[in-house]
Amino acid sequence: MIRVGIIAFFVFSFLFGEAQSYIEVIHESINTNDYSEIAPFIYKNGLIYTSNKKTTAIQSTKTSDNKFFYDVYYLQNDKIVKTSIDSMLHYINTTFHDGPAIAWGDTFVVSQNFYIKGGKKHKAPVGLFFYDFSHGFPPIVKAFPYNNNYYRLGHPSLSPDGRFLYFSSDMPGGYGGFDLYVSEKKDTTWDTPINLGKAINSAKDEIYPYLIANRLYFSSNRDSTKKFDIYFSEQENLQWQPATVLPEPINSTANDISFFCDSSFEKGFFSSDRKKTDDIYRFYSNLPIFEQCDTMIEKNLCYHFLDETSQYLDTLPVIYQWNFGDSTQVNGWEADHCFNDYGNYHVTLIMIDTISNEIQEVANYDMLLEKPIQPYITHPDTIFIGQKVVFDGQESYLPNGNIKQYVWMFSDGYKATGQTCERIFKKPGTYTVKLGYIAIDNNNVEIKKCAIKTFEVIKNE
Repeated sequence: MIRVGIIAFFVFSFLFGEAQSYIEVIHESINTNDYSEIAPFIYKNGLIYTSNKKTTAIQSTKTSDNKFFYDVYYLQNDKIVKTSIDSMLHYINTTFHDGPAIAWGDTFVVSQNFYIKGGKKHKAPVGLFFYDFSHGFPPIVKAFPYNNNYYRLGHPSLSPDGRFLYFSSDMPGGYGGFDLYVSEKKDTTWDTPINLGKAINSAKDEIYPYLIANRLYFSSNRDSTKKFDIYFSEQENLQWQPATVLPEPINSTANDISFFCDSSFEKGFFSSDRKKTDDIYRFYSNLPIFEQCDTMIEKNLCYHFLDETSQYLDTLPVIYQWNFGDSTQVNGWEADHCFNDYGNYHVTLIMIDTISNEIQEVANYDMLLEKPIQPYITHPDTIFIGQKVVFDGQESYLPNGNIKQYVWMFSDGYKATGQTCERIFKKPGTYTVKLGYIAIDNNNVEIKKCAIKTFEVIKNE
């Protein structure tokens, strides 16, 4: 019966927003039909993962519910690298539960059973163990100093510099079942774990932390109407912000766990039981890449007119009159005028003698107002937090071509497709938005353009 509880901790398979249509999800070929594959992690251009698959005909060690124990595996096309990592895993994998695991340099951090004999029964807690291969084989093995016989620690994740260890545990004093904790390494010792707080943890279970940049991804079943979903929280001024749930297709109606991605947040892996057993899925963005974005040229159809080539005769009884070529006339030596649209306008300045009514042309200009070839972004002049805002690209311009796709890219990481994009901002501040378009010209040549614009989001006083 003890082992059943351990399996629950390792697998959890019994147990905001619209879908991101630009995210593609692929079921990985390493998955098996009858067993579980979880906890993907990229290491040396290969994939570390954990599975309870049967690998040999003589493998017979099973849990109390007749399932095989979990081991750590490595997938790599380079046979030399794979052989080296498999040699390390030979020391890590035992006859009981091993994994999930991560690697940092030559050190593996592994969730494992450790066994303590007590009376007539054997207890099998779960803890974290460090396998240091920097000095060769066999590795130096050290237990995390806060492993405990009476509660479980697992799902390790290290910060990129190896200084902070994140993990999940049901140790006393948390907010719910399993909470997320962090321990800082100082010299060769680890500080007492600190609960990450109520912005991340809930009255339910939080598992599988993964830190990338200033984001912490994790899985939680805090929504009582759903199974495990993947969330993320961003750290600002050393404070974790309220967690945001990822949209489909990353999350689903099934259990979605063990998220891993690169610094773009748009390429990586996760695990899900959406096909009944826990499987590993790869995801990536199918959006085009815009390598250069130019500052958007604002629409400017208003001008100040002053003819500097002639002399202002203020001593004569004359009236100066501007004709702007759009049926608009304005009296005065200087004039301000806004055209309704782009176009070619013939502008003249005439002088009318008020005594003889004689008309004399003082100057004339051909004024071509060309519409910039660019994506064009419109939005309300004032944007408040909590307010639905529509960003529109309908005024984007490409002569002799047809725009096929619009891509919106915001500085807070949000992306969308379509001519319009709706947003609700939760925080005030200065933001940038990029709008890119993919078009086909009359010669069937693809054209990519991108424009960037800065805007402010303010509090609604």
